[in-house]
Amino acid sequence: MKLEPAQTEEQDDRDAEIVRRRTAFAEAYNTLPTYGSPAFWRAIEEPQPGKTLPLEVLVRCARLASTREDDEGRKRILEVIFRRTQSSNEFWANSVLKTTFLQAGERKVLMSDLYADLCECVMRAILDAKRSFWEENFQHCLLFERKHVYRSFMRREGRLDTLERKTSTRVPHMLLESLDHPPRYADGELCEPLIEDELAQQALLAVEQTDVPHLILYLPDRLKSVVLLIFWEGKTEKDAAQVLGVTDRTVRNRLRDALKILHKKLEPERKYVHG
Repeated sequence: MKLEPAQTEEQDDRDAEIVRRRTAFAEAYNTLPTYGSPAFWRAIEEPQPGKTLPLEVLVRCARLASTREDDEGRKRILEVIFRRTQSSNEFWANSVLKTTFLQAGERKVLMSDLYADLCECVMRAILDAKRSFWEENFQHCLLFERKHVYRSFMRREGRLDTLERKTSTRVPHMLLESLDHPPRYADGELCEPLIEDELAQQALLAVEQTDVPHLILYLPDRLKSVVLLIFWEGKTEKDAAQVLGVTDRTVRNRLRDALKILHKKLEPERKYVHG
């Protein structure tokens, strides 16, 4: 398709701007002092605005440090990059979470986790030499990375459905906080709630008790041991976690998975019992 004269001129302007940026970045990189010298680090860590190196050049320097297997140098350059982008990234993390309904105190926790996820993804991108566009337009790449991180984070927290309408199985922070700080009864005794499938629990109680062990045999070994420890030996989640050598959260997640499987196996029986 033939472009109009105005479109051709606009495309030429964009191409010229790209060439100009590439030339400027290449000149800034090529005029740096010898890698690792005191002058080199002064240029990298220059704090005065207007004299700092472009972020695109810092990305190239970080990749050079990785090529030289200079771990300390790489960390030093990455610290400069994250220090210069910290304010804008924290502002972004706080702003996007303002659009989400959150309980009191949960926003601060989620903002910290979202910011940490972004830093991790940006660091991986910076050190991936195949992602060359970070050396040409850092801010554009950062905006793209933010969108990707936000969507992945919210899906992981169970707050964003996928196209197939399947939500994440990760336990949200709000629920984890309530589990880590269980409520107390009036007499001061701790009340430790369980994550469970109520329908599966009702079905489990509806069948003959002698049938239950037979059904549990169908569970995978990692789920079977959790059910037996908690329901047959009467152990708490903490005790079960200690016996199995896993975390309390792992025990809760395995118990939830086991109840889901039992729910499916007991579905015919539940319909029979409840009509």
